[in-house]
Amino acid sequence: MSPASLLLAWLTLATPPAGEPSDVPTPPPTRAPADVYALDDAAFVAQARRDLETLRQGTEGLRRLREEAFRSKALYRREQGVPYTPEEKQLLVSTWAAFFDCFLSTEVVRQRYWDFLKAPSLLQPKKHAWGFLLTHAALASELAQGLAFADLAGGQAQLNVLLDEPGPEYGLPARAFSRFKEKVVHVGTTTQLFTGDGYRATLNPVLAKAGILNEPGVPALLQAMKQDSQSARSRLLLRGPVLFAKAAADLTQESTARAVFPVQKTVAEWMGDTRVYRVGRPLISREQTLALLPRMAPGDVMVARQNWFLSNIGLPGFWPHAELYLGTAQELAQAFDADPEVKAWVATLPGHPETFTAHLARAFPAKWKEYNGQDAHGDPVRIIEAISEGVSFTGVEHGMHVDYLGVLRPRLSAVDKARAILRAFTFQGRPYDFNFDFFSDQTLVCTELVWKSYAPSKDMKGLDIPLVSVAGRRTLPANEIVRVFDAEYGKPDRQFDFVAFLDGRETQGDAVEANADAFRYTYRRMKWDIAQE
Repeated sequence: MSPASLLLAWLTLATPPAGEPSDVPTPPPTRAPADVYALDDAAFVAQARRDLETLRQGTEGLRRLREEAFRSKALYRREQGVPYTPEEKQLLVSTWAAFFDCFLSTEVVRQRYWDFLKAPSLLQPKKHAWGFLLTHAALASELAQGLAFADLAGGQAQLNVLLDEPGPEYGLPARAFSRFKEKVVHVGTTTQLFTGDGYRATLNPVLAKAGILNEPGVPALLQAMKQDSQSARSRLLLRGPVLFAKAAADLTQESTARAVFPVQKTVAEWMGDTRVYRVGRPLISREQTLALLPRMAPGDVMVARQNWFLSNIGLPGFWPHAELYLGTAQELAQAFDADPEVKAWVATLPGHPETFTAHLARAFPAKWKEYNGQDAHGDPVRIIEAISEGVSFTGVEHGMHVDYLGVLRPRLSAVDKARAILRAFTFQGRPYDFNFDFFSDQTLVCTELVWKSYAPSKDMKGLDIPLVSVAGRRTLPANEIVRVFDAEYGKPDRQFDFVAFLDGRETQGDAVEANADAFRYTYRRMKWDIAQE
């Protein structure tokens, strides 16, 4: 088949059949272009590089979780008459939820770039090449790992019922597993794999012209795409007679031929467009973040979310990120330096400093200097958080100018909060923990920073936030912080007080302040549901 024929086949398969009109409001005409291919070359390449890293994390997560699942093969293949224990159920559901999360993060990338034909290879080689590589690599990984997982877990009635149960705290809608099994072998997307593989063989001149073959991560992407494609093709060929016997019905009845797994109605339109609509413009306004500052205090715990900004891939739940609010150095001094208990504790530290902030300045001179500076946006540093660059001091533009933001205040003494902030300072500068290993202090993930800063000890009451098992690994999704707040709400011994909640509204393109009752429910929202009321 010629390259032109392959492109025609891709275009035919990638065009969604006509469906019912969407009930999502049409974006206002004043918004930015609703298409990643409408970005200029520099902005497009910058976005593609970020999505390459997102894709790497998502596909590596899929491989790791598939391997972990196959190590428990006997559990997945258990006979119908032998029930699962509660611990076994938790392992199975959390593994599926983490797989689901990695799968959908990969699908976001696939759908963002699937219209690469909009960028002709002769006129826009960079966009064409990047777009094809990202969308096809995502598809190959989804099919390779998805088919393997479906083959392992499919056909077991007891297991299928369990995995189909709704689990909002995990981000799992009802019948998620059944729909996943159906869509992962959809005739449109599986045929795209074969078509795309054929087109890839003709694409070397375009890749060379685009100058991306030596881009960091691209050689590894090409190798992984080849391996995933081979794995997927072998499984698909075994399924061929069954799969393609349903081809006519699939192509005429389904309105989702482009989407391997549409999480909800209209998500195909939203997945690739939302971040492009709002490039550089979160739902929460800068004015809203600045207005919140007078109500905040050093030691507050924040949870944050940006729609389609993929972080903590593999940790299910609506809230993907947690941060520790420090305030400015002046606010830190006002909160702690005159407190009698804090002064008594500080006097026992090496050098017998007079104040808490004097101790921080003496113990961490380089960190203290950085903390007293400004962030890249010219704002004072007020936050410490674990991000991909490591445990970092940031300002409101990075830490609070997001789509959803919740603020909680630990019900602890000033000296306990000062101890937590001191611990956080010791962690500043350490690398980000992409493995979510809570039993090592050498690298930290966002919730790990908060959890370890406030961990109880013999001289500190701290916060008791239990770790949970996700795919057999002890960890702490940010969602758990909100779940604990909800479970303890109104009780005399609760650990948090509510401070504020800015609730993004994707359809209106803004955010509103909501109350504690609204915030309590958020941990049960679907992670991938961006059409919030």
